[in-house]
Amino acid sequence: MRPDRLRPRHGAFTATIKGVLDRLRPSDRLPLDEDRLDGRAALVTGANRGLGLAVAAALAHRGARVIAACRSGVEDVAARIGGANVEARALDLASFASVEKLAGALAEDGVTLDVAILNAGVVAREARATGDGLDETFQVNFLANVLLVRRLLERGVLRQNAAAPPRVVVVSSELHRSAPPIDFTLFGARRSWGMRRAVAEYGASKLLLETWAQELARRASPGVAVHSMCPGAVNTDVAREAPSWALPALGVVMRAFFQDPAVAARPVVYLASSRAIARETGVYLHAQRRKERGALAQDPAAGARLWRESERLLAEAGHALQPFGAPAADGRA
Repeated sequence: MRPDRLRPRHGAFTATIKGVLDRLRPSDRLPLDEDRLDGRAALVTGANRGLGLAVAAALAHRGARVIAACRSGVEDVAARIGGANVEARALDLASFASVEKLAGALAEDGVTLDVAILNAGVVAREARATGDGLDETFQVNFLANVLLVRRLLERGVLRQNAAAPPRVVVVSSELHRSAPPIDFTLFGARRSWGMRRAVAEYGASKLLLETWAQELARRASPGVAVHSMCPGAVNTDVAREAPSWALPALGVVMRAFFQDPAVAARPVVYLASSRAIARETGVYLHAQRRKERGALAQDPAAGARLWRESERLLAEAGHALQPFGAPAADGRA
């Protein structure tokens, strides 16, 4: 039997049931300390709703200067987060121009980040093209994040510092484990798909993001720490594009069994602030449990090739990147 036939079936129903089971399964919770972030700056993408809003509020509560980057709600998101040290910036990951504008503005304003939390994402109900000509799920959940982090590094907004490395925290998903290996022959290619493949496409985008985060951790160490996590089942509007007939039942399940965003934010804040992991990189959490990420995401050969292919695709779109870091010794391909 082929290995890919052993992978879990994709689907909204399966994902929902798995989320419920993950919530009910006993776990050894991480010690969630109360390390402060006074005098430090943190960028949170997708900070206008759900998990991103809760993370931004928690960081502000710990004393951080929070830059809430979001596509909508920019006018009132700072007031919703609370705290005098919060500002909002526009960011639409479906537009490379928007990413460039944010990175450029932060650099011009002399902002130096201590934490960058890549939270924004989309679970699209069907294939859609962005203005840059790419699939929206691919661009928003993966490639725009590559451009954002690389520009922040190039422009000194994220500055490598081995003594006190800034942290990049990637909000990922356990669905990266059920995605098939990356098909580089179709990398970035647009194709039609509908609701039946929505969860599968989301999982594939998270495998790309996890694989790239691991490669970034290899190349940026020890100057930048890179961690990732899956928050588990969270009661947000991430499934807002589900069929209208399914929304009432889904809402009941989410309210009854899924975590409140304020609870789900705790492991994100842990990765952003904990002194216990100050000398580490590449930590992966599922909810509040530390574990190994999927084997495919840890493959250095796939990571090195994904790094190059991402640079190629961005260059073709008119957003060439400066060289950064070197692949691991076993990063062949």
